[in-house]
Amino acid sequence: MDGFGDRVLVTGAAGFIGRAVVAALRKRGLPVTAVDREPPDPSWDDEVTAITGELSEQEVCIAAFETRPRAVVHLAALTSVLRSVDAPMRTFAENVTITQVLLELSRGSGVDSFILASTNAVVGDVGTETITTERPLHPLTPYGATKAAGEMLLSAYSGSYGLATAALRFTNVYGPGMSHKDSFVPRMMRAALSGTGVSVYGDGKQRRDLVYVDDVVAAVLLALDTRFDGRAIIGSGNSVSVLDLVETVRAVTGAAVPAEHVEAPAGEMPAVVVDVSASAETLGYRPTVSLEDGLARTWQYFQAQ
Repeated sequence: MDGFGDRVLVTGAAGFIGRAVVAALRKRGLPVTAVDREPPDPSWDDEVTAITGELSEQEVCIAAFETRPRAVVHLAALTSVLRSVDAPMRTFAENVTITQVLLELSRGSGVDSFILASTNAVVGDVGTETITTERPLHPLTPYGATKAAGEMLLSAYSGSYGLATAALRFTNVYGPGMSHKDSFVPRMMRAALSGTGVSVYGDGKQRRDLVYVDDVVAAVLLALDTRFDGRAIIGSGNSVSVLDLVETVRAVTGAAVPAEHVEAPAGEMPAVVVDVSASAETLGYRPTVSLEDGLARTWQYFQAQ
């Protein structure tokens, strides 16, 4: 058995990243407790104990921990920056209060490793400068603030109770399994399929770091294997402009995908440039999937839908 023990509790298990994490854990032969407000994935086998409901409901959380997990991968959250601005109280309840409850239940039930899906939004807008885990927390949205609060809770439970807590700051995750998402990559894939175009904010020169879902799953498994304790940035380490991203999608799909430039919304960041070298040293994380390969695999997935 792997170093982190037996059963793993995954919240947000029916989501894009959650399904990929559950599949990887099952491939290792590990039993999983999968919690989500959405119904179970039809591909899950008998070794996946599915609990459907809201984590805000006490009985859902208690049922999850009655399965006696040794590790928790907490992916469930309200992730929309725009929605968080409209609903800060709900965002706090979903992203902070639930994290606190899960940490407290973990402390009392023998869990020794807790992983939180975090974000580089905890450092706010740093212009075109490179984001590292050493940058001070300076979130500019309720979403970023709730994830920063979550990171602080993890630090407290590590320091006070010896729980290994890992805050993995994902960049823009993409890959097969995201057909239901409304982020830029699936929008481009749907445009390529339908022969339509996409809207690009401003001049399209803003840069983003896109990380393939398999690399994210590998980071989660590394954190579980090593009982990683601390913060790590999980990205590709290769930022590209939105225009370059559109060009790469055109090359991969063979579709025209015309781009219409529209006014950028308030708060559109000029760049997300991350340094993943520290993650290699502390966690052993090294992204392996190039943008071209990742987009090609994503395109195959969309074509098969």
